Amino acid sequence: MNLLRAPLSFQLTIAAVVAFLIYLMLFQLGFIDYSVGWLLTFYTFSVFTVALFAVLGGVLLGLFIATRALSSQGFTPFEVSMLKLRDDVQNLKRELGELRRLLEGDVQE
Repeated sequence: MNLLRAPLSFQLTIAAVVAFLIYLMLFQLGFIDYSVGWLLTFYTFSVFTVALFAVLGGVLLGLFIATRALSSQGFTPFEVSMLKLRDDVQNLKRELGELRRLLEGDVQE
């Protein structure tokens, strides 16, 4: 993929992430001096960023699940087999109930 053909917003996002990573490396290696105020600002920004990405990730995951659940596509083979298994279990429960009634009827007579 040619980055020069990518949208400007994508290029700016990549540049901001790379700049932030370079800043973190320089900060961790001790090239950038810090004060308590800057450290508090950095950690506040970090917590805000993580919280923002967590909320956005949750929303996008919810949208994906809702879209998948409400789409008109057919079921996957796994889902089909689970539905068949559910029907088999319900049929077995029904047959057991009939057998139980028959046995209880024989015992009472």
